[in-house]
Amino acid sequence: MRTLRGLLIVFLVLGLCTTASAGKKLLQEVEAIGDTISKAMVENDFELILGLYTEDAISLPNYGVRMDGIESFRKHREMMSGAGIKIHSFESDPTEAWESGKHVIEIGTFTIDMSMPGMPDNMKDTGKYMTVYVREKGKLKIKAEMWNTDMNPMTMMGGPGGEGGDGHDEHGHEGHGHGS
Repeated sequence: MRTLRGLLIVFLVLGLCTTASAGKKLLQEVEAIGDTISKAMVENDFELILGLYTEDAISLPNYGVRMDGIESFRKHREMMSGAGIKIHSFESDPTEAWESGKHVIEIGTFTIDMSMPGMPDNMKDTGKYMTVYVREKGKLKIKAEMWNTDMNPMTMMGGPGGEGGDGHDEHGHEGHGHGS
């Protein structure tokens, strides 16, 4: 009986080590994709970025409408370029990555430094994101993404919802203070 328990403990420890190693490898894989995207954004190489997405990918951008498929991404990028938006730096920091069935899910944070005509200074921002990948021919491709800024536009305009706030009072009611 002791031998059986000993073997079970050995298999459990080996299993945990294998899982931790697989998780670290997956995190390194998504970090490499993020590094490629960061470099391509600064170099304005949007075609390289598009190659990292599935043809039917979905993007749920902050303060924007849902975009479906590579062509909608391309049109959005052309609009941004036409407006003179320039990315000076972009960094993503994946904090978690795991496999769930045929998908890989990544959660992380980002920082960006950008400018556009008419802005006296560069805009610097931080935020968070979630990316869902699928494997195509052994390589991870982005199937869906969602991201948003840490900046709260309500606070920037003097409204409710400071850090971590959502524009609701302590009772969960939407509004701009008591009595509204």
